[in-house]
Amino acid sequence: MSPQRRATGPITAEGKAVSSRNALRHGLTAEPSAGSVAAWFNIILDSPADTFEEPSSSDPLREATLRLAVAEVRYHRALHALCAHGMAPKSARQAANKVHTEMKTALDHRDAVSGGAPPDLATLDYLDVMLEQLEPLTAEAERDRRLHERYLGEARSERRRALRAWCELQTHANQNSRNELRGQSSGG
Repeated sequence: MSPQRRATGPITAEGKAVSSRNALRHGLTAEPSAGSVAAWFNIILDSPADTFEEPSSSDPLREATLRLAVAEVRYHRALHALCAHGMAPKSARQAANKVHTEMKTALDHRDAVSGGAPPDLATLDYLDVMLEQLEPLTAEAERDRRLHERYLGEARSERRRALRAWCELQTHANQNSRNELRGQSSGG
């Protein structure tokens, strides 16, 4: 097994401290709001929107429904974050886009003014500084995108497991009710 496969995260105290704050940066691992979970809980149970049925830990189907509702909220939150992360006003992607636009404007202006003459040293220095700003912003935007994709993948897996468990309980509950109906039909 290669060393990359065995890596499990940061080893130093500094690295662990940085890693422990990653979730606070975007909030994707935060507990979902009770209202969102209740809405999904009622959708899954096909209850009217204005009612709320309290989940019960004594009923495995209701517990599985609650788990599925939480998974749905997390999945949709991660999906929205992935789609919107580059559009946030203070995101690295927006900052990189701004620097890129400034560079393009400077180049277009230089081409219009110079009439094909070689670029002057001040313009080259300016573009070099802008390029130095652009590279880390682009890297940060890519890192953010990969992080959002990872959280979406984790949420999708959690959702799949919760749905599978809910379906198994639902199928089991329906099989029991069919057997009870058959017993009542043949007995009466």
